Amino acid sequence: MSYRCPHFRTGVAATACCAVAGINLSRLPGLQHLGPLTLALLLGLLWRAFLHVPENQHLGIGFSAKTLLRVGIVLLGVRLDFQLLAQAGVKIFLLGAGVIIVGLILFNALGNWFGLSGNLPMLIAVDSSICGASAVAAAAPAMNARDEETALVIPIGSLLGSVAVLGYTFFETWAQLPPRLYGILTGATLHEIAQVMAVNAAVPGALEAGTVSKLMRVVLLAPVVFGIGVWKQMRSAKGGRLRDALAMPNKPWFVLGFLAVGAACSLCQWALPGLGASLESIKSETVTVAVFLMAMAMAGVGIQTDFARLRADGAKSVAVAVLGWIGLVTFAAVFVFYVVK
Repeated sequence: MSYRCPHFRTGVAATACCAVAGINLSRLPGLQHLGPLTLALLLGLLWRAFLHVPENQHLGIGFSAKTLLRVGIVLLGVRLDFQLLAQAGVKIFLLGAGVIIVGLILFNALGNWFGLSGNLPMLIAVDSSICGASAVAAAAPAMNARDEETALVIPIGSLLGSVAVLGYTFFETWAQLPPRLYGILTGATLHEIAQVMAVNAAVPGALEAGTVSKLMRVVLLAPVVFGIGVWKQMRSAKGGRLRDALAMPNKPWFVLGFLAVGAACSLCQWALPGLGASLESIKSETVTVAVFLMAMAMAGVGIQTDFARLRADGAKSVAVAVLGWIGLVTFAAVFVFYVVK
């Protein structure tokens, strides 16, 4: 069996080393907002640039980049809390859905205008509209995206999100927005959950609203990514019909697993309220495992990335990401202050 091959194990071990280093680096001041997935990916890129990667190790590296990624995404479903989302109300759901729909349309339009190739516009849209690196990691296999595309989009989104954290912090100090509306706005527009927590932690009354607003977008990850995967297969299917696409193999079923794990956790919390502390501990440990597996996957993506392709669309991707995010914030701000209130 291939997994017994020493070269397979050393390939997996290489991604594990990058994942451990990325997770520890993400705890350092100034690097928290980049997140472990982005840092593991960057370390993978550095591994590719400065260390020789034997061809026979790519089997193990590919296993991390594909199989372990799917397992990590499924386990990450424990972050979902359907009871909390049910209390959020229709307006927060419409805001989250609206941000995703507007983002998918806007980023793809900008990508076409700038002449971005392949899956880059859709990956940038998923990154900014849903939940950053985790969303890109989930969407990439569903879209059959190249490693180079994933390796380009994730660092851009992480850097943009980090700059947005500073911008929101200064803006709130100057504008003194109502805490609830500020939390909802940041939760609807920032890339990562950690970024939402960072900008809201110092604003009393904003953290819960921001978390709920962000989780509403996260729960929509599964149907959106599954829909994108089916849409891509419809375009490649001979008849171009939904029936033909559904008959094709390699559906992104793992994102439905993500949703199922979240539903199971929420059901346990509702049915067994007396075990709340124990369930929270299990969820925390599961998230730790999920992040580690996804960091290994991102390291694998980095190690397998062709640098020549990264340079080709770099500047245009940054322009699309920045302009699209500004448009997304504009839409969300209008919705929050005129509809949610």
